[in-house]
Amino acid sequence: MAGAHELVKELTETDVGHKLVVPVRWLDDEVHLKRAFEEGCREVHFGVLDDKGYHFPLCCSIRNGGYRKPVLQAEGWLKFVNYKELKVGDKIIFRPQVDHFRQTIFQVKAQRQNIHGHWVDI
Repeated sequence: MAGAHELVKELTETDVGHKLVVPVRWLDDEVHLKRAFEEGCREVHFGVLDDKGYHFPLCCSIRNGGYRKPVLQAEGWLKFVNYKELKVGDKIIFRPQVDHFRQTIFQVKAQRQNIHGHWVDI
């Protein structure tokens, strides 16, 4: 079961080909991002670490106006997608993990279902 600030998502075609669409409810729970957006920022840059310790810089942006529709922009996100060779139906998990030295706020894990239907790290 996902924790309060954890994001677990099965990837869609948009997610693996363009940008990662992020649920608004996750953004509302994630204080590091929420604070910046409340201060008027429309983009927040941050880093994530994968399970091997590789750092990926990402950018979360929101729309102006009523519905914010947060997304992780293509530039950094697609580097991660390509590095992990992610496909539609794979799963990603973002877990809060603040590392001030590397300026990261999340651990990111990618998973794929094996032939037995079990999720395995990739």
